[in-house]
Amino acid sequence: MKPKPTHKWILLIHHLPAKPTNLRVRTWRKLQSLGAVSIKNSVYILPSNEKTNEDFQWLKQEIEAAGGEASLFHADSVEGTTDAELVAAFCQQRDEEYAKLISDFNDFAANLSDRRKNDSVSVAKLGQYEIELGRLRRELEAVLSVDFFSASKRKKAQSAFEKCLRALQRLKTSSDEEARDQSSPARLNPAEFQNRRWVTRKNPHIDRLACGWLIKRFIDKRPRFGFVDEGSSTEGSISFDMVGADFTHRGEDCSFETFIKSFGLDGDAALGEIAEIVHDVDLKDGKFKRLEANGVNVVIRGLAEVYRDDNERLKKSFPLFDGLYELFRSADASTDGTGLETGRAKGKKQK
Repeated sequence: MKPKPTHKWILLIHHLPAKPTNLRVRTWRKLQSLGAVSIKNSVYILPSNEKTNEDFQWLKQEIEAAGGEASLFHADSVEGTTDAELVAAFCQQRDEEYAKLISDFNDFAANLSDRRKNDSVSVAKLGQYEIELGRLRRELEAVLSVDFFSASKRKKAQSAFEKCLRALQRLKTSSDEEARDQSSPARLNPAEFQNRRWVTRKNPHIDRLACGWLIKRFIDKRPRFGFVDEGSSTEGSISFDMVGADFTHRGEDCSFETFIKSFGLDGDAALGEIAEIVHDVDLKDGKFKRLEANGVNVVIRGLAEVYRDDNERLKKSFPLFDGLYELFRSADASTDGTGLETGRAKGKKQK
């Protein structure tokens, strides 16, 4: 007797036109990022839930907008295969991705170990290591987000990443000289960053939007902003919140915090308040436990729905950060004007 299906599935069947020629590659990469499994030529499947349904709906619209054809189907089972076989196919695909990451993590940890034994490590080199581990962390998070059935190598990959974190921390703390240099970095002069082109990834959210506001208000009075795909050339520009960017995540800091420290703005208490909110929304680690974080996140998500153009979204976000800055800068920032305490004051009392 054939086993009774235990999962619900959503299938995408598509046909792509000959042009644009890069549509096939773009579609394939998108399917890979969604964690979809191919069961037949041009037929891909995902376990059905709210997010996967939305993801396939968006991809269907993209394909049709480019002149292709796409259809979605919901099913309790797929003819010619069992639930167990489908789950195994998803797990096999994730395990292959985990295996590559495990190898990369092991190489990274071994490299750190060799450097610790043989060489002193400069602050710049430590920064490069942090960027590289940040890239690997994002790759791991991407696989984890589509590991629908907890593939067998999941825990091993997570353990390999944690090993790298510990190795990097040991390397940072082993050099007192580099640690002292990091604690008091040279401050950049905004006068040297005027009328520049600032580039970041497309589809900006909280960290990139906050950085754009900070650049415009405190660093470059006449900035020009550009939004590119990850991995695109940024030559001739100043990049931020991208892999290998001039200003990006460093250690536990989000890009907004990196900008503040790099330009010596960490003495501004109001910026510090905003930085805590941006950090909590962007990194989701609850480091500062800012009660405003959820509300700010909802507003940013709303802006993203209304303003699809990246430059327009950035401009429309400026009043939000202006308002937060003025609120926190005001003398009575401990109340919201109605006698109610702000999230920061409440958070301190709850700790």
